[in-house]
Amino acid sequence: MALTKYAKGCSKNVPGNSRIFFAEIGNIDTITLTSGAISDITMATSTKFMEFGAEIDSVQLTQEGKGKWAYSEIKKLVAKFAKKTPTLVSAKNALVDAVVCGVAIIRIDNNGCCWLSGWDTVNQKKRPYNQIDVNFDSGTKISDEEGNMLTITLTCESTEDEIPFDTTLTATIVGGTATFIDYNS
Repeated sequence: MALTKYAKGCSKNVPGNSRIFFAEIGNIDTITLTSGAISDITMATSTKFMEFGAEIDSVQLTQEGKGKWAYSEIKKLVAKFAKKTPTLVSAKNALVDAVVCGVAIIRIDNNGCCWLSGWDTVNQKKRPYNQIDVNFDSGTKISDEEGNMLTITLTCESTEDEIPFDTTLTATIVGGTATFIDYNS
């Protein structure tokens, strides 16, 4: 593989993420790549990526890659959800069950870019998010800002970075009209 050049752009960078969507890896039928970006996703009948409404400024993706003769990256997506409810517990339990076979994640960052992880071009469905850690802290008093917060961390190991969506699909995802996503109201 030949090295490619990179020229730094002169545009504002806004850290953080605005929305996340989860799908069971087995529910993804096909992903079409055009020039290194996702231009189409086909889902199994009656299935979609499901939106999880995390607290604002609580979604974080970290990835750490290393290698010499072989290269891999560990990705961790952390999201926090306030005010424990039966609906939140049910959603968490469904995610715990889905991790057994694997989960893919669509993430919208605060720059308006959309990314897919848990599926990659080399291993496709074989390297999804397959580990989940769940933490809950009720807090001790009413002024505990981080109290009554459920934190979910999903982890996967992959051979490559997240995959971007092309501008057309990004517009539908951000605009709330992507047919492969079940959006919150």
